Amino acid sequence: MGTLLSLALVVSVGGPDPGPPPKVEYPALKQRLQRGNYAEALAGYDELAKGDKPPPGVFVGLAACYRALGDTSKALDALDAGLKALPDNPDLLAARADLSYALGKWDEASKDAEAAIKKQADHFPARWVRARILRDKGDLAGADTEMRWFVKTYTDAANADKEITDPEKLLVVARAGIENATTHNKPDQFRFVLKEVLRDAIKSDPDCWQAEALAGQLLLEKHNRADAADAFDAALKINPKACEALVGKGLVALERMDYAEAERLADVAQKVNPRDVGALRLKADVRLAEADAAAAEKLLLVAKAVNARDERTLARLAAIKYLRGDKDGSAALAQEVEAFDAKPAQFYTDLGTIFSDQRQFAGAAECFEKASALRPAQPAAKAGLGLLYFSQGREAEALAALRAAMKADPFNVRVDNAIKVLEELGEYATVETPHFVIRFDKKNDRVLAAFLADVLEDTFAELSKQYGFAPPGKVLVEVFARREIFSGRIALLPGLPGTVQGACTGPLIALPSPRADGGKRLYNWAVVVRHELTHAFNLLQTTHHAPVWLTEGLAVRAENTNRFVQTAPLLRARLAAGTAFDLDTIGRAYKRFNQPADVMLAYYQGLLYVEYITKEYGAGAIAKVLDAYRSTADTASALKTALGVDKAAFEAGYRKYLGAVAKASGGRRPEKSMTFDELKAAHAKNPDDLDLAARYAAALVPRGMTEEAKKLADAIRAKEKGHPFASIVSARLLRRAKDDAGARAVLEEAAAANPDDGRVLFELGRIYLELKDTDKAAETFEKGRKAAPGDADWLDALAKVYAAPNKSEALAGVLAEQALANPDDLALHVRLAKLYTNAGKHAEAERAARAALYIDLTSAEAKELLLGALAAQKKDKEIEAIRKRYE
Repeated sequence: MGTLLSLALVVSVGGPDPGPPPKVEYPALKQRLQRGNYAEALAGYDELAKGDKPPPGVFVGLAACYRALGDTSKALDALDAGLKALPDNPDLLAARADLSYALGKWDEASKDAEAAIKKQADHFPARWVRARILRDKGDLAGADTEMRWFVKTYTDAANADKEITDPEKLLVVARAGIENATTHNKPDQFRFVLKEVLRDAIKSDPDCWQAEALAGQLLLEKHNRADAADAFDAALKINPKACEALVGKGLVALERMDYAEAERLADVAQKVNPRDVGALRLKADVRLAEADAAAAEKLLLVAKAVNARDERTLARLAAIKYLRGDKDGSAALAQEVEAFDAKPAQFYTDLGTIFSDQRQFAGAAECFEKASALRPAQPAAKAGLGLLYFSQGREAEALAALRAAMKADPFNVRVDNAIKVLEELGEYATVETPHFVIRFDKKNDRVLAAFLADVLEDTFAELSKQYGFAPPGKVLVEVFARREIFSGRIALLPGLPGTVQGACTGPLIALPSPRADGGKRLYNWAVVVRHELTHAFNLLQTTHHAPVWLTEGLAVRAENTNRFVQTAPLLRARLAAGTAFDLDTIGRAYKRFNQPADVMLAYYQGLLYVEYITKEYGAGAIAKVLDAYRSTADTASALKTALGVDKAAFEAGYRKYLGAVAKASGGRRPEKSMTFDELKAAHAKNPDDLDLAARYAAALVPRGMTEEAKKLADAIRAKEKGHPFASIVSARLLRRAKDDAGARAVLEEAAAANPDDGRVLFELGRIYLELKDTDKAAETFEKGRKAAPGDADWLDALAKVYAAPNKSEALAGVLAEQALANPDDLALHVRLAKLYTNAGKHAEAERAARAALYIDLTSAEAKELLLGALAAQKKDKEIEAIRKRYE
């Protein structure tokens, strides 16, 4: 790592006479530097550098401060100044070599490193620069020789009872040891590095945060998130500004899919060092995960300007170009890398990983295979290939590849988890249908698998007709009896949010059983299946180029529910605030699991994008858009090709459509939340603001100040006859006083003055209902539902009104609408099925009872309702099939 060697080399270890012994301030400056007090350390070193004959460590420390802050130009100036005063000093040469290496200037780095080694053959920092350059150029034999030199030197010193205790040297030994262990497949050496070498570095210097950060990086490489996070926390406890540790914690968050936290940590690192390549790359990875390739590319170009030879940065840039359809540009970047690295396995491993994440399976496999051929000892590409097969559902190939990867790296938690998943799947039962292979736990999910097969085939027939496409080969569908294994199947690590009920990679659909872990979750799994199978169609037909807003929008549409209707008020608020999503921002919202409102709005807006395209461009427009995405992942190009519209014009039209949807949903803009004291002060300042006064009056009531509230509400109504909220306050106070007639009169006056105010109509309807005037209650609620659908739960209110024996038909209509908005409500669907059964509407009863049974396959009531509806329609074969499933 760039800062490893230059952070604290204060005392010269060779070369010209360093002058007088270091003053007492030197250890203090080093400590400030190590603890992240960069400004103080910089000021101290700068003052010393201006003194008489400063030793080389002063210039090294000064450069380290500048590097930590991202000012590599001033860091280089400091080292140049030191070498001018102390020509050929190996410490200064090595520090400058390390800086040049970090900037991708290998020729300058090599020249300085060799000059330092010429002065001092066993100079650790200089030899470490040499070793990395040989490694990165693809000279594997030469690099191996250098790495083994460090290991041998460390061992020889220990055998001679002259153990190395210098923390900077121990850090180099640790890094070289990791390289040696990887090259020669010596897993025990990883343990030794963690338990011995790095612990000795911290024992020697308790401020050596670099040792903790390196431990975290090694553990994270093996996907041991918990221990890695602990190590990074330990580093940050020493130095809260350590960019390596901040980025490391961000990568842990990224693995957890906590994208907001990953971005936050990247931002913290960039406040310390705006040019930190790791932080820039982390933030770019967040953007890639959130489907914002344009923003990712901007960040990566900044990183490339810092180090044009960073293969991990270049791999991401190449991936973005490829996914955008610029295959020539991607190939040119690959040639650029191959020009300086004869064996660019890191480049192809990272490129393969991104392709795998983007479900570009063929390209990913090619990259992993190439990386493995270039550097056979590196385990990451082997793991990548095995995990790629794993995500495709190629389970026999995956198991063989993963076991081979485990031999190369027995500590890789992801690989180990994937093997455990496949081994558990090996014990599952298998059922095949014409288009699916279904795997399930026979003891737990035999009944579910039988119903699942029906839903899958019925939905397949519907979608293949709708899209004019059928997935090649059979889709693999796996139902997991344990959520931990489901999480391992999808995320390769435990901890997938419990709200996730299904996932699709294209050729594979994974579902947790509703009875997973011995419990029972009540939700309509058939809705989930329709959602995920739509993903399979759309991803496969566009070769995984379709963006998330489109695939999710189509999947939500396929659910045939109205479960996002409650998101309309949020959409209105976001439109008013100017924070509704657009094509550039919607992708990231789907992944912000810690911001559920954003996730819900993203799903709703994705659906509205689909509806807008259909409304504005015709019924066949979606098919054209999907077809355009076959050859590009760039939305601007796809929209132009499919719809003949520029992205900006499309967005403008969509924004108007959102406005119309928001207006049609009715409802008032949410008022700013205010405390009682804030309301009181605001009312005192603006007593003529009647709306504010009414809010203040309402706030007085729960504080027992009812007389004051009544006077204020009455005064408002005197100034504005039928003021909506003041009338509601007055009516509630009158009802407290048992004056129902007076309350009714106040609200009727308000309703006459404000016929479209949902708050007034809802309050009035409630009074009618409580006074047993159901006809007027129904009339009022229906009026409010039409005038201001977003102002209240009109359906719930109407369901109470229509519960009367002579209103069953109206009640069924209301419950049917509620069922669309609440597809997982068992009691609601059972109630609806009974209503239809009693009304002799057996087809409708079948539909409602089937939904109820899908919510809970163990519900005897739902099963009998379904069997009864089928019997009434003389569907005897289906009755027989269902009965057999439960035998």
